[in-house]
Amino acid sequence: MTTPGTDGPLLSVRGLGVRYGDAVTALRDVSVDVPQGGIVAVLGSNGAGKSTLLRAISGVLTRQAGRMTGGEIRFAGERIDGVGAERRVKSGIVQVPEGRRVFAHLTVQENLRAGRYGNPKGKRPGDLERVYDLFPVLGERRRQAAGLLSGGEQQMLAIGRALMAEPRLLLLDEPSLGLAPKIIDRIVDLLREIHGQGTAMLVVEQNAAVALELAEHAYVLAVGEVAIEGPAERLRGDDRVRRLYLGGEPDEEIAATVPGDVRGGMP
Repeated sequence: MTTPGTDGPLLSVRGLGVRYGDAVTALRDVSVDVPQGGIVAVLGSNGAGKSTLLRAISGVLTRQAGRMTGGEIRFAGERIDGVGAERRVKSGIVQVPEGRRVFAHLTVQENLRAGRYGNPKGKRPGDLERVYDLFPVLGERRRQAAGLLSGGEQQMLAIGRALMAEPRLLLLDEPSLGLAPKIIDRIVDLLREIHGQGTAMLVVEQNAAVALELAEHAYVLAVGEVAIEGPAERLRGDDRVRRLYLGGEPDEEIAATVPGDVRGGMP
């Protein structure tokens, strides 16, 4: 989906550097693009810097004592790295955080309505019904406390809450984390359906098989740097990705092509 009057990618990250405190460098010279209406995945082991990248894009780095040390972030052609998180939400960037983080003591419907607060456009009466159409189980349990939902249902609720803000770009942090394979398949199908309605996505995943099935293009982070990038279909057959992230131990020759220790790094 192309936004009128906007050329180039919907999201453009160029030369991004991030540091926590005075000593811990989490990202170094990272560049990532998300095209209009595209799905892009960011892969990497724990500590590779995947979540830090999302925090930088959504504007919440300072909540973890992080700061940008270089580079720029543009959304729909406008530079946004100098504006706050609330303004980024209003512009159309909405994040689904790792671990779902629903309001356990609020009902399903109250959780969904909370997603409207970042975007006045979200007050249109049809929004709830759109979410219930996508996730019928949420409609059935709209008056139930969110804390009583299963893990998969809570993930659906977290995604539905994000949709209430009418995102142009959905940032998803480990959407498959802790879910059974059948539930993961259902979440992937739902994300495809949401994408088919015109929403671009940047998906951070440690589960490379899930990410490469969903995405069109992918980046692999290793110790805060982009180690590999390319079309998802090509990366599925790349020996480095296959051995490092799709099962099996890397041999020395392949591991040497990825900078640093992919099992270490920062958040």
